[in-house]
This record gives sequence, structure tokens and C-alpha cells, in this order.
Amino acid sequence: MKNSKINIRQVIFFTILLCTFFSACNDDYLEEVPKGFLSPENTFVNKEGFESAISDLYRVSRSIISQDKLPGMLSSETDKTMEALYFDGTDFGWFNDKILFMADYSTLNSDNAMAQNFWITFYTMIKGANIILERSNSDSLNWKEGEKEEIQAKAKFFRAWAYRYLVYLYGGVPLIDEEISGPKLDFVRSPKEEVLQFIVDDLEFATQFLPVTNNRDGRLSKAAADQLLAEIYISQGKYDQSIAAASRIIGDGQYHLMTERFGNYSQEPGDVFWDLFRLGNQNNPANKEVILAWQFEYNVPGGDAELRLQRIWGPFLERLKDPDGNLAILKDKYLGRPVGFSRISNYLEYNIWRSDWDNDIRNSEYNIQRKFYINNPDSPFFGQQIMPTPTDTVRNIYAYITKITHVHGAPQGYDTSGNIFKDIYAMRFAETYLLRAEAYLDKGDKVSAANDLNVIRNRANATPVNPEDVDIDYILDERARELVTEEPRRLTLSRLGLLAERVKKYNPVSGPTIQEFNNLLPIPQTEIDANVEAELTQNPGY
Repeated sequence: MKNSKINIRQVIFFTILLCTFFSACNDDYLEEVPKGFLSPENTFVNKEGFESAISDLYRVSRSIISQDKLPGMLSSETDKTMEALYFDGTDFGWFNDKILFMADYSTLNSDNAMAQNFWITFYTMIKGANIILERSNSDSLNWKEGEKEEIQAKAKFFRAWAYRYLVYLYGGVPLIDEEISGPKLDFVRSPKEEVLQFIVDDLEFATQFLPVTNNRDGRLSKAAADQLLAEIYISQGKYDQSIAAASRIIGDGQYHLMTERFGNYSQEPGDVFWDLFRLGNQNNPANKEVILAWQFEYNVPGGDAELRLQRIWGPFLERLKDPDGNLAILKDKYLGRPVGFSRISNYLEYNIWRSDWDNDIRNSEYNIQRKFYINNPDSPFFGQQIMPTPTDTVRNIYAYITKITHVHGAPQGYDTSGNIFKDIYAMRFAETYLLRAEAYLDKGDKVSAANDLNVIRNRANATPVNPEDVDIDYILDERARELVTEEPRRLTLSRLGLLAERVKKYNPVSGPTIQEFNNLLPIPQTEIDANVEAELTQNPGY
């Protein structure tokens, strides 16, 4: 975490100093337009140049779910351990870096590196989007009809995406809507309501000018903006507008829940939910459920980010022993290298499945592996099921969610990194129904909320929910069943103001130390200290 002291003013300063991709040098002796490398002078001259800048916003967005070499950045699969579903490894003594505060919230303060790095990353995205927006208005550009608006729609989507994280993680934050070309030391926090409206304004523009057609190639389309609008409108209390935004997607014939087997491995044992997460299926033209997927490719320049979902979520199987004390499980390209940094809680492993344990396909043996077999050929118990000891179940063996594995082998074979290489859903159509159900519930229409939930439950072969049983806890349970490992769960719980409540209720590790003010992260102290010309106020409790 050597770079954790960087703040947004420093980012701006060094960007200018080094004349990086998104900045310009105005000194007379550097007025010559570069020819041999990318710079603003030779990049922001046509649509292709702006698209290359948009590509960098995709990269930064994708980095939120990967380590991706960003200084001090932790992946969002680790972010998920902050909320009610998971234990954090620090409590068990094998992952002692205290930036992972989720096992003991009393250690969370304004010097926390994770809080700093989220702040830096999202403001980096905002900076890039603002530069694109400002440069795209240059009179020297010769845009064809609709090109400028589409570029600006993409930039505004990513700016809204960044502010969405910031407002839910920190509350009110500084609003920056223009390119900054020099040090700025007088940031002030805008109220949460203003930030939410700023996001809505960007997304309403984006939904108007983003392409309607979804080519299922990892690029933005109109539905992505509508999906975010459906969520943000709920936070504003605009339930009818949320319902309308979700309904635009639901009524678009490009999208529907997958109900029959499809794609790669559809001839293998499994089910349609299992198919959704197999290698190559996220962008398969047959997949009508993908709204936006982040692209990860093995052995492709720019595509081999450190995506360690498997390593962080999966049980530490290599520690298991057979009855004679021999190694029971050998690491290979099928099991990968899970290390169990985030041990799932009883809430996710058992509680949410009890009413439909045997019939909900999301809990099938294909989607949640609960039985493991000895694969060490030197063991006399080869091929037999492992019967764990009580201590094994703490970290070494628990439910393994197969969304985050390469069931038929990783494309790179076995390696020690624990990385996986497959595309990851940023937005999936099932969540559209979940968001609309939430809006219907908040509006007081439990019948319509239940109808939307039952579309998802019917696909899962689960028992339909009765309208009288629908409340926000039920919707959160359904989100967990459907979206585990996809949803940035802390964001959802912070959005609803329920993080502390549900951590106390379901997480015996961090529950005793979390307090209500921990629904928000602290404003990084580096930002407060550097902001010498105005007061950047801290969140209460820190």
C-alpha cells in the first residue's frame, strides 16, 4: 500500500506534470504536437481518439472488481466481505493486513487505505470523463451526426457510475463537472441529494444517446443507463420513475431471463443458471440476460487483470487431509487455488435456502458445491467423499459457489495466482426485476413486487412468494440467492442504510464492533489535510 497517500489533488498535479493521456502541457517549449505517442494533441481529434479515451474508463471501471495493478486497490470481491454475508479472514489470523477492517470495525478510521483507494479510483474516473466531455465540445472537431452525443453519453455514464459508488460509500461528496487543469485546494462536499440528482442528470442524457442495440460485446447500451436509473430513482424516492426505467428494459425484446440450456457446455450436466456463468457464455449471442459484462481474457494484452474471485471466495481445500493424515485434495486447473479469505456465513450457506433447499436450482450441486472428493491418487481413500472435522469447516471446507470457478478447467491451466479468466457480469437482467420489485414495494404495491420476484423464482424452480411476505429483507435475501458474487453487496446495504443492522444480525465476526455510522466510509484524511482552502468535513463517528 505504498501509494495510499495519493489524493485527488496529487492525481491532478502529477497528471499535468507528466503529460499523461488525459492532460496537456502548455509550456512554450512543448507546443510541438507529439507524433510517436498518445497525447491530448493527437488523440482528441476524431471519434477514434475519443473512443480510446472511453476505453480507459472501461479499464478503470473493470478494476473495481479486479486488482488490476492499481496502487493499493482491493477488489470488489473483497469489498463484499464488508457486509452481512461474509466473515473476513483477518479474524482467523491468516490475512493480517488491517486495511481489511471488516473483522473489527473499531479499527476503521480516516487513514484506512481501502477508503482512500476507492476515493482515488472513482475520482480518477470522474477526471477522465470530465476531460472527454470538455474536449468533445471543441469547435475544431468535425463530428458526424450523433457521434458527439454518443461519446458524451458514454463519458456521462461512467461519471455517474463513479458518483454512484462515492455517494453510497461516503454520502455527500465534492461534485466536479469540469476539467481541472491545476491544483485545487478548496473542495467542499455537496449534499447527498445533489449528488444523486447529478447522477440522474448524467444518466438521463446517457439513456437518450447510448446505442439501443446491445451487441453483447462488453460495450455500453441504453439498458445499462436505464438499469442505473432504476436504482438511483429509488434512492430519490421517485418510485414511478424507477418502475418506468426498469420497465423500458423489461419491455425491450433484446432481454429476457434464460430458461433453457445454452452456450458452451450446454451438453454437460448442469442447468440453465449454471450455463450463465460458464466460460464464454457471458457474451454468447444466445444469452439474452447480459446487459453489461466486464471483459477479462487470458493471454490478451490488457485482458489479464488479477481477477481473484476464486482465490478469495473458495474454501482452502488444499489443507484437507484423508483419515490417514495424507493430503486429500491436490490443486489443479479444475479446483484452482481457493484460499478462503472470505468464509461465507451461515446466512448464505444455509439460511436463505432452507425453504427451497432441494428445488431451487441456484442451490443445486452444479451451482453450489457442498460435497468434495479426495483426488490425491496416492491416498488409499481416492475418490471417496471427504468427511470434514469441525475445525475444517471454519475455513477449509464450506459451500463453493461455482460462478467463480472454471468447472472444466482454467484456460491458463493451473497456476499459483488463483486468477480466473472469464467475463464478469456488471449488470444482468435478473436484477432489473429485483430493482422494479423494490420500487413497487416502496410504493406500497406488494402484489406487483411479488409478481416480479416470482419471475425470478419461477426460473429458479423455487416456491412463489406471497405478496404479504414481501418486505425489504425478503428482497435482500432474493438478491443474495440470485446475485451472490456479482452484486457489490456493501453498496446495496449502504444504499438502503442497512449495513450495520444486517451485519449485527448475520455476521458474528464483525457484528459486535460495527456501529450505525459505519454505514458510510470515512472521508480519507489525506483529502481533508490537503484541502487547505476550504473545509472538507468528515463523516460523523470518525
